[in-house]
Amino acid sequence: MIPKIAPLGAPQVQQPFLPLLAPSPLTPFTNISIPKLSGQCTLNFTTAKSLLSVTAIDCWEFFAPYLANVMCCPQLEATLTVLIGQSSKHTNALALNGTVAKHCLSDVEQILMGQGASGDLKNICSINSSNLTEASCPVKHVNDFYDMVDTSKLLIACEDIDPVKECCYQICHNAILEAATTIASKVSNVLDLPEHSIRVNDCRNIVLRWIASKLDPSHAKKVLRGLSNCRLNKVCPLVLPEPKQVAKGCGHGIRNKTVC
Repeated sequence: MIPKIAPLGAPQVQQPFLPLLAPSPLTPFTNISIPKLSGQCTLNFTTAKSLLSVTAIDCWEFFAPYLANVMCCPQLEATLTVLIGQSSKHTNALALNGTVAKHCLSDVEQILMGQGASGDLKNICSINSSNLTEASCPVKHVNDFYDMVDTSKLLIACEDIDPVKECCYQICHNAILEAATTIASKVSNVLDLPEHSIRVNDCRNIVLRWIASKLDPSHAKKVLRGLSNCRLNKVCPLVLPEPKQVAKGCGHGIRNKTVC
């Protein structure tokens, strides 16, 4: 707003200068368009409404390619895991069949694009409809999962993780790997399955969905994001030095400044 200038000879009254307010940095996300859904997806998007909104922000069109591995893709993977996990409460299945998976992935894309997310998330995050199925894992039904896995032990290890301690000691990671290896062994000898084999990795997704089914969506997302952060931190994120030498050189008054 430009300050008014008084006519010549009139007393000069200082008018306040009021700058125009800048648009909100989240303006792109408030312009939500109505997505065109297939009507063939069995997932309940309402249960993860807030997660989808966060995913749209983390995968905003202009930032997604640059923050893919750090923000966008881990959030997208967590959201899909939570959606399928929550759905299993009603379907008894920790995976979608191929046809439904295609519809659901398309619907998720439409919802996210309607909130400002990139329209190329499948390529950016290397996700396809098979990621929503059981893939090569021989177990997808909840009842079979309970028959083979020590679910109490798994839930205790993963229901509440410390992001730093988990990356250091991998308590939940190890419990997930143990459960994934167990259900993968339904069709193969465990000894023949290397830790990172395709089948064990596919079964790991089944385990993550089961964990997501036992927690509320927001807490499940927190756990899943904590686990994915450890993939970025290949080693313990906090490597502290041994403090004994520091205490010895600097304690009880500094005896030797060089040593301290």
